[in-house]
Amino acid sequence: MKILFIGVFDAIGKSTNTSQLMAFKSLGCEVVGYNYKQKALSIGASERDNHLCSLVKERKFDLVVFSKCDFLPVSVFERITKITKTYLWWMDPITTLYALPEMLEKAKIVHAVITGVKNTIDVFEKYNDKVYYVPEGFDSEADKPHDLEKEIDVVFIGSLHGERKRLLEELSYPVKHISNAYGPEHAKTISKSKICLNFSTAGGTSDRIYKTLAAGGFLLSSDWHTRHEDFEDGEDLVIFKDIADLREKIIFYLDNPAKRGIISQSGHKKVQKFNRMNWAEKIVQTYKGENS
Repeated sequence: MKILFIGVFDAIGKSTNTSQLMAFKSLGCEVVGYNYKQKALSIGASERDNHLCSLVKERKFDLVVFSKCDFLPVSVFERITKITKTYLWWMDPITTLYALPEMLEKAKIVHAVITGVKNTIDVFEKYNDKVYYVPEGFDSEADKPHDLEKEIDVVFIGSLHGERKRLLEELSYPVKHISNAYGPEHAKTISKSKICLNFSTAGGTSDRIYKTLAAGGFLLSSDWHTRHEDFEDGEDLVIFKDIADLREKIIFYLDNPAKRGIISQSGHKKVQKFNRMNWAEKIVQTYKGENS
């Protein structure tokens, strides 16, 4: 199966597209990664668009996967979809989707939408009758436990904005904030931390959830849409209701390392089915099912 995967790729694991590309390759797919942002910087956006469409026509790909591609014109989606099968891969919160109305136009054009955020399904289904839920998951090569001393009490890894920033300011408890840990460094930071925080945006999931559990971290998170379908509160992770509850649970679980250990072990075991290979396999199976 020949796949063109259009996204953003790097050497440090900042973009999940890199490990997703490798997962397609591990399945035996003949896959080409197209860094559409970098290509535009080198030859210009208009030339990039023409080059991309020509590439699809010449190489005769079975499937083109657009990884969000919010900086790619709607016209490119239209041109490529006339040539071959196309999927749109979506991984961001529903608030981001509403902020990018052109994405819904793109969803209408492609043959199917694959979303890793369950509460976006109803929105996408208004524009496309083929919408599939596939969790983004984690990279087995990078997101794994490390035997390191637990030198950080509470950590949050990610960007601080809006509700996240407000909650941490109101928490009045020292939280180490790290914004630039990617790939193996992310997993090492998790392994050095006693409690790892997650703030779900607009009731959606984040790959931070899967990466933290996969690295053996104890996850303390706000709740998200359909969380109960995959993970049990108090068994695989711990959910906080509000700022007071978060403060109390931080103190409780810092004082109870044995309970943290039991929960993090259960979460690590439960998350394994969400590895990146399963993500790629479900997309390939979706394609084969539609074309059998």
